[in-house]
Amino acid sequence: MLIMKRLFICLTLLALTPLKAQKQPCTSFDAGLNKMLLLEYEAAIQLFDQCLNENPKSGIVFFQRGTCYLSMNKPNIALVDFNQAILLDTFLYDTYFNRALAHQALGNFTFSESDFLLYASRKPKEFKVYKNLALLMETMGDYMGAVNYYKKYLEFAPNDISILKSKALANAESGLYTSAIDDINQCFKINPNDTSLWMLKGNIYFDAQKFGLAIDAYNNVLLNSPGNREARLNRADAMISNRQYEEAITEYKRLLIAESNNPEYYFNVAFCALQIGSNQSAIENFSTALKYNYENIGLLLLYRGVAYNNDQKVLEACDDWKKSLEAGCKEAKSYIDNYCQ
Repeated sequence: MLIMKRLFICLTLLALTPLKAQKQPCTSFDAGLNKMLLLEYEAAIQLFDQCLNENPKSGIVFFQRGTCYLSMNKPNIALVDFNQAILLDTFLYDTYFNRALAHQALGNFTFSESDFLLYASRKPKEFKVYKNLALLMETMGDYMGAVNYYKKYLEFAPNDISILKSKALANAESGLYTSAIDDINQCFKINPNDTSLWMLKGNIYFDAQKFGLAIDAYNNVLLNSPGNREARLNRADAMISNRQYEEAITEYKRLLIAESNNPEYYFNVAFCALQIGSNQSAIENFSTALKYNYENIGLLLLYRGVAYNNDQKVLEACDDWKKSLEAGCKEAKSYIDNYCQ
């Protein structure tokens, strides 16, 4: 429920006006920078090409041209320019940052991490690089590594709620739910009026299978925002997991007012009805879910068959179970063997 893949790209550009101690590398350099600001990268590249014809040993021009290629989603070409920039000017530290992005885009994650760390060691005040490192770790599936880099970032900016939230998510992905909740509670201390934190807290409790606490958190969301569909849906799912079937039915029926053709809601109402022995209601709602093209037909027919069987309609039950088996639901076979001979 928690993590959605995130993409973070932040290209580092040098100042438009070169340092006083630095000579203009060529006559078309400033014009190239202006084209970059206008996002006219092909035109900028042509100007930087002219620059390199005049001054083929200018590291800053290779850096800016490589940044253009990276912005155009050509990381392999950008990498060549960044390598050349570093060979010509080892003090052009921003090159390490952008080269890290190029490596990341190409899937060279170890090289990417190494370059981000080189950048951090040479520009220690630019601590936002640790966010890039954390997101790189998440891309690699190393959520504990991400947590460690988020911690490093928070050493410089302890009240950055967005990073605390990201750290909470990474902790949750690592199964460290208590630490994740601690992160959310820290966010509440910084901004007690941020109601979105209750949603995140509910989702973390849900993933930790603490469904009662998840429901409490979703209640707080709905207290402040009664029309929040996501909170209502998540609360309904938590109620099913917490075996609060009648309350879940009420929630799904509320959701159906706005989405009357949603097969998932009808299926869940039917499932809850089946759990509390309301077989006729279960049959009706399973049938409606089928009418609206519920995706897992085999599972639906399996459960509807159980409802039919509970309602002493063995022929209908057996018909559903046979169709369920044909749809690929292997669990139906045991029901056929037991009830349909």
